[in-house]
Formats: sequence, structure tokens, C-alpha cells
Amino acid sequence: MLFYIYVTVSIAGSGLMLYFKGVDNVFAGIGLFVLYFLMFYLLCFLLHVFVFAIGGYTIDVNNLPKTIHTWYRWYGFETLLVFMKSLHIRIHFHGMEMMPEGEPYLLVGNHRSIFDPMIGLAYLKKYNLAYVSKQENLKIPFVGRYIAAVGCLALDRENPKNAVKSIKQAAENIKTGYANYGIYPEGGENKTHDPVLPFKAGAFKIAKDAGCQIILHATRNSDHIFRRAFTFRPIHIHVDFLGIIPAEEVKALKAAELSDKAYAVLDKFLTEHPGDKYINAKGV
Repeated sequence: MLFYIYVTVSIAGSGLMLYFKGVDNVFAGIGLFVLYFLMFYLLCFLLHVFVFAIGGYTIDVNNLPKTIHTWYRWYGFETLLVFMKSLHIRIHFHGMEMMPEGEPYLLVGNHRSIFDPMIGLAYLKKYNLAYVSKQENLKIPFVGRYIAAVGCLALDRENPKNAVKSIKQAAENIKTGYANYGIYPEGGENKTHDPVLPFKAGAFKIAKDAGCQIILHATRNSDHIFRRAFTFRPIHIHVDFLGIIPAEEVKALKAAELSDKAYAVLDKFLTEHPGDKYINAKGV
């Protein structure tokens, strides 16, 4: 919503500037309009960042609200949308009917870029989604406070004891309805040419402890965002929902078996549908 408000303000402001300037030459008018538009949009963006920073300063990570549905969540997600739309990032979802409304779940997928959880948070907010994130992300100035405020949990990959606590907390939050969680069992970003890295079975203990279903999804092309961010060419990101492991099956299988099953589904899909093939395409 805020992105379109900023665009509207920029267009209106540019039009007024041209009106009062009284430019007669058409080409000069077009050039000035573009210049004014960029100027107004930049001012809106800087104001947005300023409000974001002030809002982050007011978040007390040691005394978070009892619900994740706060102004911080709304403004944080709007910030993500403004950022992604400004970079011409186009998100295409396939199989959205698999996402359950009002039901507990664990969202499992591949991890190609730091933008992956941003996409989930911004576009799947109605599904009460938060993420289990690496501990370092929650230490980023201002941003880390928003990450905590929207329900995300820190995972200390260097300390197994603390990691177990985070897994148990995520399971408890799912059971109580505080939030559903997304997690990347690869344990980090996949910077190789392999479709997906081996999964760590510990991530699936969240679903077993929570007694919830697992939603499998694949994200393609998010690793291209930095390469094309300032080329003014649209970047098409595809998010494909591939299947559901029902809660009954989650209960019956061991964490390692769930990990193997999920890995096989994602590996098969990403091998058959490599992201690069669709970087300029809206569909598959």
C-alpha cells in the first residue's frame, strides 16, 4: 500500500512542479518530470527509512508484545514491499491453494538468498508466518528488532543447546497459535550450483513437537536479485508450493525420515525446473 502512495505522491508532485515551472518544450518537460519523480520518490523513501529507524528504536526485544500482529509487523512488511517493488522484483506464486488458513504448519523450503524469508514475510503475512532465523540476523541494528517483533526466533547454529531451545520454542508457538514458522533445513544459503543442499533433520523436530503438518515449497531466482537490482529489468521470483506432509504422517515418521522425504521432493522439482530458465518469465 505505501509503495503505491509514494508513487502517487511522486507523480502528483512532479506534475505540480512542471505546472508551476511552465515548461513549453515537450522533451524538456518529459526529462524534468522523470527527474522530479525520482526526487520525490527518493524523499518518500528516505522518510520511510527514517520512520523505520525510529520505530525500531522503540522495540524492546526483552519485552515483546503478546501478539505478533502489531504496528511493527505492518510497517516492517510494508518496508519489505516498498524495497522489493522499488527494485522491480516480481513474485509469482504457484500452488497457493496448499497454504492452510487458520491451521498450524511448518513451512520448509530451499534457501538461495537472504531475500527468501523477506518474500515469505511480506507476501504470506495472512498465514501468520514467522521464521526461524540465524542468530546474526537479529543483531542487525534496527532491522533485528523488527525481526524479533514479527515473531521470528533466533537459531544459534554454533550452540546445540541453544538451538534445541529455539526449536522447542518454535514448536510451542505453533501449538499455541502465536505463529507458524518457516525454516530452511539446508542450514544456510545455497551458493553452489546444486539444486538443493542436504537437509539437517533437526529442523523437522519442530513439526514433530508441534504435531503439525509440513508445507513444502521451492524458491527460484532469488539469488539473482543483487545481480540485477539496478538494471531496471524486472526480476521474476517463483515460489512453488510442492506438497503437504499431513500431521498424521509427521507423527508416524522420524525426523530423519521426514528430512529425506522433503529433500527428495525439492531436489526433484529444482532439478527439473532450474531457476535460471525462468528468470525473465512470468510463468512456468
